[in-house]
Amino acid sequence: MKRISILLGVFAVLTANAQPVTSEEALESQLATRLSKASSLIAYDVKPNEVVRDRVSYSGIAVQLLKTDNLLQLFNPAAPAKYGSAEDNVLRDSVSGRASAWKLLSIGF
Repeated sequence: MKRISILLGVFAVLTANAQPVTSEEALESQLATRLSKASSLIAYDVKPNEVVRDRVSYSGIAVQLLKTDNLLQLFNPAAPAKYGSAEDNVLRDSVSGRASAWKLLSIGF
């Protein structure tokens, strides 16, 4: 019985002193995932509600109205994908996730 309790005590001490895995491989994999996300942000397709000029991007309902060839398709819930999604022009509340505002014109730098 004493041997088991001593053995359990040794294992408890060893697990308490264990270090989390922070090897260079783990850091390199984190760096690789961050770089892939950053490169995907840089090389993206222009959305139907977005215009990019130099380093400034304009998006929102007003831009989509100017770019579209058929205004009625913007109100059609069964419109083709080339007219974009309604989610592109909605701002959501970060706490509840509910739609809180429409994005009329957004300027990004």
